[in-house]
Amino acid sequence: MLPLSQNLTEIKSGYSNKKIFRLSEKKMNKIIIDFSKDKKEFYNFLNIYQILSKVNVSIPKIYEVYTKNKSIIMEDFGDATFDKIYNDQNLYSLLRLAVDNLIIIQNSLTSSDLNELEEYSFKKLRIEISEFVDYYIPYKKIKKFPKNEFYSCWETSFRKQKFEFKSFNHKDYEFINLIFTNEKNNHLKCGIIDFQSAYIGFSGWDLFSILENPRVYFSSKYNHDLIKYYHENVNTKIKFDIFQSQYYLLNLARLTRLLGRWIKLLKIQNNKTYLNYLQCTEKRILSSLNYIESENLKSFYKRYIKNYV
Repeated sequence: MLPLSQNLTEIKSGYSNKKIFRLSEKKMNKIIIDFSKDKKEFYNFLNIYQILSKVNVSIPKIYEVYTKNKSIIMEDFGDATFDKIYNDQNLYSLLRLAVDNLIIIQNSLTSSDLNELEEYSFKKLRIEISEFVDYYIPYKKIKKFPKNEFYSCWETSFRKQKFEFKSFNHKDYEFINLIFTNEKNNHLKCGIIDFQSAYIGFSGWDLFSILENPRVYFSSKYNHDLIKYYHENVNTKIKFDIFQSQYYLLNLARLTRLLGRWIKLLKIQNNKTYLNYLQCTEKRILSSLNYIESENLKSFYKRYIKNYV
């Protein structure tokens, strides 16, 4: 049975259906996650926990699981999320810490570890970028947007890459889900949370999630070196030029989806905070176009974002 206590404080959990609470106790604080509104997330979380428990990275230890209530009591890593503690002086060290953890995860997990996870596909990408079409385009009052041509252009670019999706993807590997735990050593100082949406996909997905943060606009001056560092140290047979091409295309897809997601959440939650992320996401999209091979795809973004930023 879940503890009933006046020492429970709710923690904001973004746009997720789950509710998160901090249980303050004398000896040790704990985190309670209530998945009762999304049973699939509950079982996904437990499944991904088992996968990551095999890897030498920091994830919160689970103390108790309440299957009936779809709730979990687990270790509290504190409040020092990367988005709260980063600055110009420590940015590279935090990014490198995050990237080192990704390398360890990628090099530790095998295909047999991932066989129960869903695999990414163009169908999923199309559903994701449809949020851009359904929410961002109307919000910007752009009329007669050629959505069929847009989707067709994306499918052509996607198929051309000949992706082989075999790698673990956290999916939301960004500053808000990484917590600095100073009492631990080396790469274990980077605590990783909120991993219930993980799937099988491109090996660089989590890399651009951290380097191309859509909520916090920091300099991209370290990106090229960290992309090369990651590619050189991760167990992948993809040549660097192919890896980089796939990296930037899928990064563009993710940022495209998020432009629509911010407006969708604004409408659902009536929370104008999400508007703060628009400009950052738009800037990162326009910057990434320099690495996109498809001229048709680039023209869409230059036409429908640049003139509206």
